[in-house]
Amino acid sequence: GRATPPPQTADMACAVLAKVEDAAAQEAEIRRKEEIETNLVLSYGIFMTAVTMVVPTRAPMVLGIQRGDAAATARTMGLMSSCAAALELFLNPVFGRLSDKFGRKPFLLFAPTLDAFLHILVGAFPRSLKLNFLDRMITGSMIFSFIAPVNAALVDLWGAGEHLVPRLARAQMFFGVGAAIGPFIGSKLGGARSFQASAVMFLATTAWLWHKFPETLRPENKKEFDLAACTPWRFLRLFKDKTTATLATTIGLQSFGDYINIYDINFLYLRTVMDFGQAQVGNFATCVGLSQIVNGKFMKTLSQEVGGKKATLISNIAWILAMGCLGTSRNVFKLGLALLLMAGGHQRATAVSSYLQVAGKDIGMGSAEIEGAKANFTAVLKVFVPILYGNLFAFFTSKGRNFPGAPYFLIAALTAMSQVTFSTVPNK
Repeated sequence: GRATPPPQTADMACAVLAKVEDAAAQEAEIRRKEEIETNLVLSYGIFMTAVTMVVPTRAPMVLGIQRGDAAATARTMGLMSSCAAALELFLNPVFGRLSDKFGRKPFLLFAPTLDAFLHILVGAFPRSLKLNFLDRMITGSMIFSFIAPVNAALVDLWGAGEHLVPRLARAQMFFGVGAAIGPFIGSKLGGARSFQASAVMFLATTAWLWHKFPETLRPENKKEFDLAACTPWRFLRLFKDKTTATLATTIGLQSFGDYINIYDINFLYLRTVMDFGQAQVGNFATCVGLSQIVNGKFMKTLSQEVGGKKATLISNIAWILAMGCLGTSRNVFKLGLALLLMAGGHQRATAVSSYLQVAGKDIGMGSAEIEGAKANFTAVLKVFVPILYGNLFAFFTSKGRNFPGAPYFLIAALTAMSQVTFSTVPNK
């Protein structure tokens, strides 16, 4: 008969088979996570398309309600944004802790659903300043109530650290896709119709996530809800540790130049200096979105090649130059150069945020709690930033003064300060 294989040979064969099965299981798990990530970032793109559809149309609507007074419009738009930030102070810590308890999906569904309802109302009553104000305040706060669980879900899937940077960069690339498509469509539709179309896209976001996105928070990673931890000043926990404090300060200084914080001033600058109409402002916003797509690919490759520290330095320098260029633009060529430089700097906080996830977990914070605290800190700044920009613009464009680019130069200076701060972070 056949010779029986030695026991050692049989054991080796079993070990090889087990390794093959383990490798296949790991590959299948990676494919599953990548599919979830793809569906998540696609929803991010749809959501931002809805958000940015009204970027080129809201300011002209408010300008019309204010009877063409650009200075009054600047102050009103700034106050809208500041109120949205104030609302974030209360929502971010609550949603962050609830997301670490009940999961990411409920809060990913909540934001676009509420935004759709409010945009339907503005679409029905576009001449109501009170309704525009309420809509801008609540939907503005919901942007970050959506972004926080997106980032937390990516941490659930891939963990925190250096390898998270390309994942966050990819998500931001889809942010750019939405920011490119939305203004283009919105500027073509104009006024109330842009809000109605935006509401449809918000509902599409909800439907996509409902059917395509499974919960990513594992039961063993859930944290109990603590109401006492949901105070608006909960972000101060980040400042009890030297590393998290320095990283949070870096992100705070960088946030002064975030596109969401400056698009109202962009409209007023382009309207005042370049004499752009709604369609041209929409085209500029679309180009900004395209630059974000380019930056997503650029940052992903750059961080993989040189690491997050050098990628942050390069992107901060690009943003400083972009703001200086934008603040001195008087023609389309200079504006194009500013957009080219923006393509290197949009995601200057991506690596810093990934490091904050690691440092925050070291002091016992959950992924969504860290995102909520970070968003709350930047919300504190945003209470004052839009009012500051609006009043700065009004001051430097009235009573014979002609320096409309002043807000951009302030942003450039603060971005430089953020790089100096980041260079002192210990144990990156």
